[in-house]
Amino acid sequence: MKAQTTAILVSLIAVLIVLAAVVLRDLPNPQTQSSSPPPPQPPGPSTPCKESGGSGFALCVRANVTRVIDGDTIVIGFDSDRDGADDHVRLVLVDAPELNQTGGPEGKAYLESLCLGIKAVIDEDDFQVGADPYGRILAVVYCGETNANAAMIRSGHAVTYYLFCSASEFGSEAWTGCSSSPPPGNCDPAYPDVCIPPPPPDLDCADIPYRNFRVLPPDPHHFDGDGDGIGCET
Repeated sequence: MKAQTTAILVSLIAVLIVLAAVVLRDLPNPQTQSSSPPPPQPPGPSTPCKESGGSGFALCVRANVTRVIDGDTIVIGFDSDRDGADDHVRLVLVDAPELNQTGGPEGKAYLESLCLGIKAVIDEDDFQVGADPYGRILAVVYCGETNANAAMIRSGHAVTYYLFCSASEFGSEAWTGCSSSPPPGNCDPAYPDVCIPPPPPDLDCADIPYRNFRVLPPDPHHFDGDGDGIGCET
């Protein structure tokens, strides 16, 4: 009887050992898990901005257009500098009439039809970050599928701002019109080596991208403060 009991116990122990081996074999190996590389992540969405200065150098955001000030300036629902005020964006290389000038109200209305209430892509000019004397963001604005800068020029509600073609990241793009010659009379003859429009408005050196250029009388913008024939000397 004792021998039979012992045999049963031995059989039970053997069965338990086999079951334990099966269970342990199916458990994950911690060392294998820790050494295995993580699964590849899907690529992120490509940036909608040009970013000549590299990712993050200039502002590239999607934001609602909350207000149109005139034919070349908008306000967006975004506060990039965290000063408590929404950002003002100047459409780079676009020069629209002021509201008190002929065509000004029509330019504003056209830009409103393109962008007001739209979630737009703001592509800041990498070559002119912080360059606007009024603190505005100089950018190309895409309202839906429309390049608003190009649309304003193409529609005739604005003209190319030739003064800043050489300073802009976008100056070589066809929509800007920078590759064509400025219309006659748009460049003041007092500054023969650069293209600076005659007043009004009166411009200061901070308003233009040129330095150390030749100045002839009568120097209507008074760029040559010391009268040596060189404007905006550095």
